Order: sequence, then C-alpha cells, then structure tokens
Amino acid sequence: MWGVMSSIRQFFLSTVLFILSVIFAISVIEIGLRVFDSSGKWIEISKANVLRNFESKYRLRDLYPLDKNFVTYVRNQYGLRDDCKHPSEIEILTIGGSTTDQIYVPFVSTYQKVLQDRLSNEIKGFGCVTNAGVDGHSTWGHLFSFEKWFRLIPDLEPGFVLLYVGLNDANFRRAEIPHLGFDVNETQNFKEWLKGFRLIHKLLPLYRLIRQVSDNRELRYAGHKSTKYTTSDYSATSLNPLTIELSHRNTEAFRGRMLRILTYVRDMGAIPLCISQPHRYVAEINGEVVGISDVLGDGFSGLDYDYSVQSINTVLKDLCWPNYMDLYSYSFRDSHFYDGIHTTASGSEYIGNLMADYLIDNHFLGSFKSHATKE
Repeated sequence: MWGVMSSIRQFFLSTVLFILSVIFAISVIEIGLRVFDSSGKWIEISKANVLRNFESKYRLRDLYPLDKNFVTYVRNQYGLRDDCKHPSEIEILTIGGSTTDQIYVPFVSTYQKVLQDRLSNEIKGFGCVTNAGVDGHSTWGHLFSFEKWFRLIPDLEPGFVLLYVGLNDANFRRAEIPHLGFDVNETQNFKEWLKGFRLIHKLLPLYRLIRQVSDNRELRYAGHKSTKYTTSDYSATSLNPLTIELSHRNTEAFRGRMLRILTYVRDMGAIPLCISQPHRYVAEINGEVVGISDVLGDGFSGLDYDYSVQSINTVLKDLCWPNYMDLYSYSFRDSHFYDGIHTTASGSEYIGNLMADYLIDNHFLGSFKSHATKE
C-alpha cells in the first residue's frame, strides 16, 4: 500500500514539475520575443488574422480543376496580396472577407490582378490594385483594418476603395443572440487574448499549415470545401420564423458600421465603390425560389441567408449610390464556384472583368490618380 502511495506521489510531483518547466520555458520565450522582436507595432494587427511576410502553398485538394494542385499564396511586409512595388502605387484598395482574399485562387486569376491588367490597358501609367481581403473578416474586421492596420502602411493613398462586403455580415448568427442559447463573443474574446502572445503569433503560420494538411474541415456556409449542388439539395421552401426579426436587427447594426467605414474611406481621400456578392444557396426551380437546408445551422436555410443578404445589399445600395455595383444580380455558372460562395479561378477572372467593365462603362477612369487614358 505504501509503495502504491509513493508511486502516486512521485507521479504527481513529476507531472507538476513538468508543467512548471513548460510554463517557465514558454515564459522565457515570450519575454525574449517581446524584448528582441522588432515587429512591435504590427503585433496587434496579427490579432485580426492579417499575415505579413507570409508565403504558403495551399493544396487545392480537388476543390476545382486547375493546371496545378496547389496555389502559392503570398502576403508582403504590409500584409497585402499584390505585385505593387510600393504602397504609393496603389490605385484601388480592395476590402472584404474570404471572397476577396481568394486563398485558393492563383494570384494571376484573382479579381484584383484581372482588374489591374484591364485598367492598365486603359490608363497610361496606371499603378496597381491591392488585396486587403482577410478570410473571415466582416465589417467589424474592416473597421479594425482602417483603425489599426492601414495607418501603418506608408503612403497609402488609393483613389478608390472597393468594398466587396456583405456575405459574412449577412450571417446574423455570428452576432450575440441570447434567446437562441449561444454567444460567440466569449470564444472570440479568448482567441483575441491568445493572439496577444508573441509566441502564439509566431506559431500561427504553423497552425495554418497543419490546418491545410488536415482533412477534417467542417462544411460550413463560409467553409472551403468542394460542394456540387443538385436540384434535390434545394429543399427549403420557407423562411425560419425568426429570420425577419434577426435579419432586421442585424441589418441596422450593419448600417451603422458601414457609415463609419465610408467615413474612413472618404477621410483617406478615396472614392468608395460598394459591390454586392453572389452566392449559390438559393435557386429558382420550376418558378419557385428554394434554398439549401441548414446553411446557417439550427434550421436556418439558404432562404434565410439570402433574405439577410438582400437586406444587407439594400443598405449598400442606399449608402453607396451611385457608386454601387449589384454583382449579386449577375448571372454566374456553376463552374465559377467551388462551394456556396467561393470562386474558382475562372469565377474570380469573370468577376474581375465585370468590375473592369463597370468602371470603364460608368466613366470612372478619370477619377484615378493616373488618370491619363490611352488613345
């Protein structure tokens, strides 16, 4: 009996010593990073998932057909995805979530690069179009970008700020909804606290690499997983009883954030251009609009999501008009998407060309910093 108790005590002491040693080692590393890491003013930016000096190969894993099975994804020292030589060359700053980030689209096929190439053919000495999209960002993240991130980028004076926003904000379940029995803010606050540690910041690229290798990705409305919808998938025929109320509350909050964002854009001396976004969670079949079931979980279908999207788009049109492009209403092919909202390379190229056509046809070319159009 005594021998068993002694073994238990020894095991307990060994475990405590091991835990204390790990804590000590982590503390020493954290202190060292805080003393010697020169990226101090950028640390807070990393909390919003903004990657700097980052390069990774993202495997497509049969998301859609492409000549390569991976996409080389690069973010520069300012956290931007572009081929600009210096921020002073930026003519258009594009802001949005994953549909702007386009991590599974080769750089040459992103709508930013297509738009840049088209405008370079129209405007002599045209600079560049930069991608400040961040996977998961909603207008909360865009406000953070203006208040914290963009101020750190030297000579950032775009002529236009292209706001390709709305899909993440349309998910009214991302906000705190007490009577539905959950609160995402506690989880988010814990994540933000963790990201305050320099060690966690350094390990984020490794975490993202492991997440890429893992095959255990969830299928969520904004996830990245190849999804081919057929007619039988569109089974939802009516709205959830809570959707109208929740969407209204969510839309009014969105309006307030968009007003602040538009103020920041104009304070930069830039022209805002708001663009609504397409999705594939509803379809018209036999004359009836139907939706994918359970898109947002707990009985909220594509119809509920689409109702919210259209409500968000109404605000965009109201606040941004006449600088508003209703991409939501354009015709897209199934091959333009690999899931409900994310575009393939051909889909991004299509969007880039549509944006270029819009700017050219609506006589925006004279508003750019390099405004001399070619003969």
